[in-house]
Amino acid sequence: MKKVLVVDDSAVWRTYLQNLLEIHGYTVEVAKDGLEGLNRFFSFLPDTVIVDYVMPKLNGVHFTRFIRSFSTFKNVGIMILTGAEETINPFWAKKSGANAFLKKTAPQSEIERTVLEFVAQPFSMEWSRELYALHIEPFGELVDILEESLRDSTITKEILQLSEYIYDEKLVMKKIYNLFTELFEFNNFYACVSTYSHARVYAFGNKELSNPNSVFEKAEEIRFFSYFKYIDAYYEGTERKIENAIGEVITRKEEPIGFIIIENPKVPEVAERILALANYSISLIFDLLNYHKLLGSQKELEEITGAYDRHAITGKIVNLIDFSKRNQLPLSFVSIKLLNLRKLYTSKGTDYTNQLLRTFVKFLEEQLSDTIARIELGKFLAVILGKNVTPVQKQLESFQIIFNESEEYKNLKEIEVETNLFVWNGESVGEILEKL
Repeated sequence: MKKVLVVDDSAVWRTYLQNLLEIHGYTVEVAKDGLEGLNRFFSFLPDTVIVDYVMPKLNGVHFTRFIRSFSTFKNVGIMILTGAEETINPFWAKKSGANAFLKKTAPQSEIERTVLEFVAQPFSMEWSRELYALHIEPFGELVDILEESLRDSTITKEILQLSEYIYDEKLVMKKIYNLFTELFEFNNFYACVSTYSHARVYAFGNKELSNPNSVFEKAEEIRFFSYFKYIDAYYEGTERKIENAIGEVITRKEEPIGFIIIENPKVPEVAERILALANYSISLIFDLLNYHKLLGSQKELEEITGAYDRHAITGKIVNLIDFSKRNQLPLSFVSIKLLNLRKLYTSKGTDYTNQLLRTFVKFLEEQLSDTIARIELGKFLAVILGKNVTPVQKQLESFQIIFNESEEYKNLKEIEVETNLFVWNGESVGEILEKL
């Protein structure tokens, strides 16, 4: 049964919400202020939190922002309750990370309906080893929270500052390694950053290093999957299995772009805590490294599928927007998301899946447009110039029919796709890609 944490300094509201939720089958715990709420959160690990806005020691917005600072808790649902005279600054309301807001002055029937509908949503606590590393000791005072927040923000700042060395990938990896050696004790550090075609692997340490094959075997244990054709190793290692290690898959928009593995950490909980915290900032650095790699290659087409890469398509879109303006031609974009790509890579293998993707791009070029780009690992973009929205919609319908029934491309039926049409209306390239 799903777990709900209620945090409110009012005993009346705590009891009211606890009774309401328990009657409907939820497991509920309560806390009387923000500080106690944080401690209860880390011990109870709820799927959903209902927290009051104005409370002693820590208000609801600060509570929420602290929880959202951990990527592990991104799928936990948080609702903030506000009183009659309480208003939240629009900026902080947006940036708080809360999923919903509810006025305590609303009619009782509306409050109960809204709360029950909210907790029934598919919010969840993602169970992983990292959960046990996020907080070891309870927060005793508000200063403990401030100290932890300061430490977290300092680590994030240190990692983001590495963007000035983006031209030297090995140096960036070495600096991440050096930063980690200052934060906790361990033997060896392995890092992989990958584009769609190439994985680059680095290693540093004070003990004998394992070769890349052993590193990727360990990476599979932390749910990293291989989708690239080539592996470039920038170190020498021996054939030995990595036994005692923890790792973190580095993701961009929930898709893997690399991983970090720490071998023989002295206190695994601390290492896991730091890796979980650093995931987002490291993902930004890894993404910059990949982008710099694409710029340096001077290739427009992505090697695996033959589609335009993310860098090349931005320039193409700029030119097409200019052409569209000058000639008053309509411009449309179709995103094609592959829903089961991870399953294909893990069940069918890298070579088979990549060949399937190359065939898929050929099919897209025949049916939709000759301008096809791979903008994410599992998402493609078709740019259509000179057609109004109705013809484009009909073209998409025809695409779906042929995709499902074509004998020539019958192997493509293994791919589950979802399409989204976006008609250009003056947006910039960044706004277009953001909407897609």
